[in-house]
Amino acid sequence: MPELPWVEKYRPKKLSEIVNQEEAIEKVRAWIESWLHGHPPKKKALLLAGPPGSGKTTTVYALANEYNFEVIELNASDERTYEKISRYVQAAYTMDILGKRRKIIFLDEADNIEPSGAKEIAKLIDKAKNPIIMAANKYWEVPKEIREKAELVEYKRLTQRDVMNALIRILKREGITVPKEILLEIAKRSSGDLRAAINDLQTVVVGGYEDATQVLAYRDVEKTVFQALGLVFGSDNAKRAKMAMWNLDMSPDEFLVWVDENIPHLYLNPEEIAQAYDAISRADIYLGRAARTGNYSLWKYAIDMMTAGVAVAGRKRRGFVKFYPPNTLKILAESKEEREIRESIIKKIIREMHMSRLQAIETMKIIREIFENNLDLAAHFTVFLGLSEKEVEFLAGKEKAGTIWGKALALRRKLKELGIREEEKPKVEIEEEEEEEEKTEEEKEEIEEKPEEEKEEEKKEKEKPKKGKQATLFDFLKK
Repeated sequence: MPELPWVEKYRPKKLSEIVNQEEAIEKVRAWIESWLHGHPPKKKALLLAGPPGSGKTTTVYALANEYNFEVIELNASDERTYEKISRYVQAAYTMDILGKRRKIIFLDEADNIEPSGAKEIAKLIDKAKNPIIMAANKYWEVPKEIREKAELVEYKRLTQRDVMNALIRILKREGITVPKEILLEIAKRSSGDLRAAINDLQTVVVGGYEDATQVLAYRDVEKTVFQALGLVFGSDNAKRAKMAMWNLDMSPDEFLVWVDENIPHLYLNPEEIAQAYDAISRADIYLGRAARTGNYSLWKYAIDMMTAGVAVAGRKRRGFVKFYPPNTLKILAESKEEREIRESIIKKIIREMHMSRLQAIETMKIIREIFENNLDLAAHFTVFLGLSEKEVEFLAGKEKAGTIWGKALALRRKLKELGIREEEKPKVEIEEEEEEEEKTEEEKEEIEEKPEEEKEEEKKEKEKPKKGKQATLFDFLKK
């Protein structure tokens, strides 16, 4: 039977055993005891906020153990949508069947809840008949609707001394001695995360002190993607390869693309290349399922396949190796300027022609045809939309862009001579044609017979200016 992880083995069983969080624990006790005395607090949810490894999750389980509660745990990183979370929170409405044991609903990583479901979850909190406790590393990333329903309890970052003392207590109970400099290094690199420090201590004890420096080196604050690739392709050791994504500021699906791109450059044998791609394929399946179902716990399997799975696929090139960025990123980088110009033209069409985005995209295709076939009208559009030289070149091509731009400059000069600023350029209007109808003799006689006052009114009506109809793009095209 494999040894229990020390994080679980030495998890505090009582609130008093939690390291250096006395003020927070006092608030938690007062809140839970109000439930037990039959007077639920005004805020039925408790939000424990603080840095990783400061004792938030440990508090919940120590509390449950001490006060005889059953914990129903849900991790908001794994189950992010309202539909999935609500199924668990519904359990907060009732006691268990025999009514002997109350429940604590524990929602971990509440700062990862989807904002779309926050209002509904806030409503569930209002109806709860049992305590709800949430934990978050970043308080302000918890949706506002949920923050307002929860009482905040802040956990402070543990000091280096706090971490050292906790590690020494574990070593005494295990009957093991570890050099002080290694303990100091573990405490220093943990940045107050006691859980990470305990995991590192167990890794060092199991793996041997000779590898301690190398193992701890990968606890640095951040790692570049090239360092991560070096871990995957640098050895055949699965355990070492799995460290690749530690503190890498990149999501698994992004890192997958980098690993995928570099497999054919690093592996020598076609069968081994195929084996590495098989591991990548399995990782992609897990990532796809996580995205479809919202069950992000599948990420750990994807990470194992794209790191350890690729690392042990076969023999790799030795010596200095060059890593290549994914072609998709290269293509996107090269086309960035073109995409920005296109987006700028679409925005100008939307602003000047009062269209939706979809209509503007379709209209741009028509305008492009005009720029390629009617340079005079293209110049008018250049002035009307306020296009730049690069935007004109995008629509017309290099050969015709110069001619159109010259015509547009001439139009701008003409507008300036007329004293019209471009932003005040007149709208093109199409006058409605007056149709002269031949009047019959009888109609003429009727007009002559009309009183003088009516004749005068009709005369004034005719003298009023005719209202023009604003031209559309299609009116331009009909000309």
